[in-house]
Amino acid sequence: MRTVFKSLLLASLLSLVASPALAQTVFRMENPYIGTWDIDKQDSDFGGAEVPQTMSRTYANLGDGAYMYLVASINPDGSLGGSSATYRYDQQLYPIANLNAVESAYISYRRENERTVEYTVQVDGEITQIGAKTISPDNRVLTIVIQYPNSDQKNQILRFNRRR
Repeated sequence: MRTVFKSLLLASLLSLVASPALAQTVFRMENPYIGTWDIDKQDSDFGGAEVPQTMSRTYANLGDGAYMYLVASINPDGSLGGSSATYRYDQQLYPIANLNAVESAYISYRRENERTVEYTVQVDGEITQIGAKTISPDNRVLTIVIQYPNSDQKNQILRFNRRR
């Protein structure tokens, strides 16, 4: 009887310890973007745009199918840059809070598959940016390909490494 009790106690303790790790693994499988990512300036192509001193992206799950992103950067001149939005993968437009912009900007997201998300940014009703975010198979590298329709700005390929 004592052996059965010890086995049940050990199984209970293991399940308590393993549950957060299992939940985190399942969570990442559902949305591998969750976490903080730092720009890899050497492996990125800024398309002729100024290269920031630093840039990070943070994605969080707000629950009930809602997510949030926050981009924070230090520009070459030392000024701060950044934007944030709360969104769903439903192709609806969501407002972007942009630290340095005056105009109204909106973003919409569409999940292509478990590793690729496409987005569109509109400013004053005009599409100004189309992008695709992809996570590497090992969940360590986030690649964002950005196109700028109706603009002379060159496309960008930005690579970010998952912060540990």
